[in-house]
Amino acid sequence: MSSVEAAAADGPPQKQAPQGPIRTALKNISWIWTGLAIKIVVSFFMAPFVVASLGNVYYGIWTLLDQFTSYLWLFDFGVRDSIIKYVAQYHASDQRKELTSVVDTAVALYSAISAAVVLAIVVMAIALPYVFNIPAESVWTARITLIITGAGIAQAFVFNVYAGALMGVQKFYLVDRLGILFTIPRTILMVVMLKAGHGIIALALISFTVTTIANLLIYRYCRLELPYLAFRLHWPAREELSRIVTYGKYVLVNNIGEKLIYASDGLIIGMFLPIASLTYFAVAGTLLGFLKAFVVAMATVLNPMSSALDSEKDERRLRLLFLTSAKAAMLCGLPLCIGFIVLGERFISIWMGQAFGPISGPLLAILAVAHLIGLPSYAITQILYGLAKPRIPAIMRICEAVANIALSVILVRKFGLIGSALGTMIPNIIITAIVLPAAVPKLMPVALKDYYVSTYLRPLLASIPFWVVCYAIDRVVAPTTLVTFLGTVGAGLIAYLVPSWFGALSDDERQMIASRVGRRWSRADPASANAI
Repeated sequence: MSSVEAAAADGPPQKQAPQGPIRTALKNISWIWTGLAIKIVVSFFMAPFVVASLGNVYYGIWTLLDQFTSYLWLFDFGVRDSIIKYVAQYHASDQRKELTSVVDTAVALYSAISAAVVLAIVVMAIALPYVFNIPAESVWTARITLIITGAGIAQAFVFNVYAGALMGVQKFYLVDRLGILFTIPRTILMVVMLKAGHGIIALALISFTVTTIANLLIYRYCRLELPYLAFRLHWPAREELSRIVTYGKYVLVNNIGEKLIYASDGLIIGMFLPIASLTYFAVAGTLLGFLKAFVVAMATVLNPMSSALDSEKDERRLRLLFLTSAKAAMLCGLPLCIGFIVLGERFISIWMGQAFGPISGPLLAILAVAHLIGLPSYAITQILYGLAKPRIPAIMRICEAVANIALSVILVRKFGLIGSALGTMIPNIIITAIVLPAAVPKLMPVALKDYYVSTYLRPLLASIPFWVVCYAIDRVVAPTTLVTFLGTVGAGLIAYLVPSWFGALSDDERQMIASRVGRRWSRADPASANAI
């Protein structure tokens, strides 16, 4: 009996009480943001300790290997995004046989990918000292660390199928609960090993062990949510393989562009500048990574939401989802971008030390400008994934990546670290502020003028008071401790929240938010939280 037939014989899947897309999305986003907040706090306090424990050279190597191995995720070929999209579609329409088939096919495909990753790691380890400026005495340490890190990525590929299935049924919060659960013991182990004098090999072993345990629990969660699924390794179904690859090829192109954009800076710096200089760039990159993760966390839930709405042929709610999510991405990330641009140097000086602020601060400000303009693109990309229209963001992203690398290689030789940052900023602004908006009317019945006004103009005008407050904090208050810095910025957020509420949001949006907050406080029945 085939895996599909076995699934069908078990009877219909158990259906949970329905929840509205907004309630489900808010639950997922709240857990994602909670996990992210914990990771940010831990990373915030750990970064100076790790840098001091490893030193600039080994921290630079650790950062380089992290960015280097991140390219291994390109072997994903867009499979997990395909899983999210098709599991959401089949689950919404109660097509259990198709859902089981697509998961089994993805397991077979990912198993082959894992084997390819192991081979790639061996080649990368051999070539490592010939590509990057790694000191001779650190080569074998770097190689061993690379192999352990790569092995962790290889085993994670197969479990990615089950993480994607959980996300497809809009159970993001289960995955993030595990992340929260393992953050603290991972951190404790890192502190103990670094204090004992161990280095990046120990950090890699900790990450491998914790990730493996978490992946096994993800598989367990998936079996509980979708009990008719199980680990089945067999020849992939041709029809499902074709469907996954057809969808995933554009996701792959987008992922390649994404990696080239956000990981190439470190590699280019490692090729043309001393390896220790990568530490200063990594400090700015870490903060921007928090910003990106914060916005992507919100945007990720849009893939299964839009896929489910598309399956239901609900064009009205799809259009509303498109407009509100683009604006929401802008409003969520805008205060962080403003803070990085105006207060970045001061914050880094307090956080990492005076030696880092003057170098990392300007890098952070330049890159934050690019991220500010690109905030809506995260939401739009995920919606297009859900609608099975990944081609447009894929083409745009790869064009941006090619321009990024070319400019960065040219400018890093002339301007050093600043040149690398400029090489990232310029293509990003052109693509996300000009090219992507021009494509919006072809994707949704939205006028270009309405998109600019709703997504950019109204939020930016509403944020002017917060720009002024941040400038005053930097020039007048001039905090010198972390407590006073966070306290004054936290108090200053009122200058962002109030104008945004009245200036950036429409009457309907304010009414919707107030209504849902009111229902939550009054503990209304969950089924009453209707769709958009």
